[in-house]
Amino acid sequence: MDKRKRANNRDNIFSPTFGYRPKYIIGRDKEISEFMEGISNAPGHPNRATFFIGQRGMGKTVLLLELAERAREEGYIVVRVVAGETMLEEIIEGIQISGERYTEEKKRPVKSVSAGAFGFSVGLTFTDEIRENFGFGTKLSLLCEALTKRKKGVLFLIDEIRSSTAEMRIFATTYQHLVGDGMNVAVAMAGLPNAISSVLNDTILTFLNRANKINLSPLQIADVGFCFAKALHDLGIGFDAKTLDSAACATDGYPYLFQLVGYHMLKFIGDDGDLTATAVDLAISNSKRALASDVLLPCLNPLSAWDKRFLEAMAKDIGESRVVDIQNRLSVGKSHTQTYRKRLMESGLVHSPSRGMLEFSIPYLGQYLRGEI
Repeated sequence: MDKRKRANNRDNIFSPTFGYRPKYIIGRDKEISEFMEGISNAPGHPNRATFFIGQRGMGKTVLLLELAERAREEGYIVVRVVAGETMLEEIIEGIQISGERYTEEKKRPVKSVSAGAFGFSVGLTFTDEIRENFGFGTKLSLLCEALTKRKKGVLFLIDEIRSSTAEMRIFATTYQHLVGDGMNVAVAMAGLPNAISSVLNDTILTFLNRANKINLSPLQIADVGFCFAKALHDLGIGFDAKTLDSAACATDGYPYLFQLVGYHMLKFIGDDGDLTATAVDLAISNSKRALASDVLLPCLNPLSAWDKRFLEAMAKDIGESRVVDIQNRLSVGKSHTQTYRKRLMESGLVHSPSRGMLEFSIPYLGQYLRGEI
């Protein structure tokens, strides 16, 4: 099979799909090792509770999927849920399904908690008494106790945390009790900056402020370029180093763009089976359009009219913006400017590279607002 057919008939090694674990995960070794250090140590280690914070496309879900795979290799029962109204039920059901094979096949039915036998009838199936009369906290405690006694840990993965909710409060309170009781548990949570901020500011959930907080930063361009080169080499596809450098730089270190550009590069391989400058240009333009629809629009849609006006004023600059220039363009006072500056920084859309300056945190957001994409 020639190189072009091999490129077109492959299982695409780049996966620009949200919620999918791609073949290549780069630049997250430190974050992964920190968390794995926590679950490799005794219960109570500070890294056993971690928040992964980042904008859309920064690889939060991919990171959770990688942690799940590695934790299973360490013998953990892994339960992954999306934060929401049904998360508590899904956690219980997930543990029962995944942990069933580690329990005794049959247990003597019991009438109540005081009767003993852990409150289970068979395996990790609750007795009618427990199922009908007790809530999430009791059920989760029984499950974790049964698994801890069998030297099995439980890792909770909670994705897409949106805000502080009743379900999050119940889970956090129960988890705190499990830790206090010495249960072998760990939790990794992922969400947007403003959503995580809402959870951490909840006075009921103050213990979560002691959790490890990892703000996901952009990938190193050198790592992106090396991965692109390795992928092409493994497929037997020729490439020019300068052309490949332009592809790596176009990602701006953004994990989703890394997957997008890689995917489209392979899609536009030339007739000779090699990567051309034209293929890279097409890959970059297609990737920008996909980024606009999949990331930029969803980030902008929830914003208020004034949030958007502030960002549009920023977009008049190429690169960094001076806060005083934004204020003058909007014809507003300093306090008004500072209010929206703070709001947008908390949302993760902008950051301050130096005093009095602002910069977009998501690649190509300024270009999009200027109508260039």
